[in-house]
Amino acid sequence: MVFIAMRIARAIAAVFFSALNCFAGGNVKDIGPKIPGQILEWNASGDDSVFNRKTLYDYMDGGAEVYLAYDFREVFVRRYVDSEENEIVLDIYDMGSPAEAYGIFSCDREDPPAGIGQGSEYGLGLLRFWRGSSFVAITVSGNEEKAEKAVLELGKAVASILGPDGPLPGMLDLLPKDGVQADKTSYFHNDVHLSNRYFVSSDNILNLDEKTACVFAEYVSKSGDSGRLLIIRYPDSAATQAAFASFRKSFLPEADANGAARTENKKWTMVKMRDNLVAVVFEGSSREYAGRLAETINRPPK
Repeated sequence: MVFIAMRIARAIAAVFFSALNCFAGGNVKDIGPKIPGQILEWNASGDDSVFNRKTLYDYMDGGAEVYLAYDFREVFVRRYVDSEENEIVLDIYDMGSPAEAYGIFSCDREDPPAGIGQGSEYGLGLLRFWRGSSFVAITVSGNEEKAEKAVLELGKAVASILGPDGPLPGMLDLLPKDGVQADKTSYFHNDVHLSNRYFVSSDNILNLDEKTACVFAEYVSKSGDSGRLLIIRYPDSAATQAAFASFRKSFLPEADANGAARTENKKWTMVKMRDNLVAVVFEGSSREYAGRLAETINRPPK
């Protein structure tokens, strides 16, 4: 997953960190003094650093594109070490808006919530959360069990200075509420993140880019129906129609007049278009259920 690649990238970056020994972009004076320099047995080590859109690859060559696909601005980095040289790395990302902060958090959820910020998850050695326009990742190198309490304490301290809370992306309002799996719902813009959630094609057949807004959700209804719903908002009707035609031609050449086709796994895919929206249902358990999910874009706006 994305954060496994990030851990590898950080290990490589650490070799060069002392050579950088200067700010790679931005300014830490606003946020650095507000963050505790000591958490339990861990003390801040080395210089704080900030990386921006131009220098992010200097920090995480293996994962920068994941952030650059959003409106990422800068990341503040601080390292903490204990007497045994276990390391905690704090990353605070300015994502430009609450919607973007939620987005980067939403695209790689795997672990139980931690009750920090507006949304969080904690798995041994990794805490992720978002609040306002910020996304935070705290990772451990070394004894992960020993660092657990410190990681959670640091997360709470950081969350307290990142307020206020911000609104969720408006695209989420398009999703039907019945059966939606909140922890498997994500917001993004381009095919980098779509492929991370659900592989459609090695080509960008839905014409996703920085101008598109996407929400992807998995569904399991009380009746046992299931499916995966992707809704895309395009900048104009011409882009919408072009993407709709491209998807039908490349992915659903056998679709009927209603945009539905049964795939090899015996499940249903359906595509619908209205105004600047395209809805695609993957792996619908029945044609009827796929239709109900896809028709969400025809609901009157709130």
